[in-house]
Amino acid sequence: MFFDDYPAFYESSRTAAFPRRLDLRHQAMIEANRDILAGARVLDLASHDGRWSFAALKAGAKHVIGVEARSSLVDHANRLFEQYGVPPESYEFRQGDMFRVLQEREFDVDVVLCLGFVYHTLRYGELFRGIADAGAKHCILDTKVLPSDEPVVRILTNRTAVQGHAAKDDLSQGGRALAGYPSVPALEVMLDVYDFDVEEQFDWAGLLTTLPEPLRAVRGYATGNRVTLRCRSRRGAA
Repeated sequence: MFFDDYPAFYESSRTAAFPRRLDLRHQAMIEANRDILAGARVLDLASHDGRWSFAALKAGAKHVIGVEARSSLVDHANRLFEQYGVPPESYEFRQGDMFRVLQEREFDVDVVLCLGFVYHTLRYGELFRGIADAGAKHCILDTKVLPSDEPVVRILTNRTAVQGHAAKDDLSQGGRALAGYPSVPALEVMLDVYDFDVEEQFDWAGLLTTLPEPLRAVRGYATGNRVTLRCRSRRGAA
């Protein structure tokens, strides 16, 4: 299991750091996308403690930029990368409001990681416009979804003081931020507007059948309440 070789990531965050869950997600989000990560410049949105930025580099990415709102998590990421001897020229972590960073900084990347974030916002236009403008040929999305055949979004709120929820930003109010669970058809509509197609949906059902017993920590993937999507940009396509 990947993170068994880097166990400090099991202790660096209170959010979903269950070892078996992390390693199954690594198979779906990183191992299944080694072909597009090899040699790639990667932008990791809501990069948390750097766990997936780190995994992308180990999968062959050339350089990773992580953007994370919470300074404590950026500190953890930098400390862990130093602890595991990651060359400093191969990564950068930027602390700040992700939407401001996407608006104010120009990126030129090959792959965007947007893992565990889409269901913490309703600012979809800004998000997908920023991903498209970063020049990404591919985007890897992992998100909770609303199981539905219709393009709909279930609206809810996040408490910004909770590490595993949305961070405080320009649109949050009274310690809360608007968020939502989009259906996969809703994601397809949004992605299409910004010139992305869903190239592949990871076969979580197939992966989970290989387990000796059901694992509660990944139940959302088993029930269709969470998905991992590989998306490809149409920009620049012949």
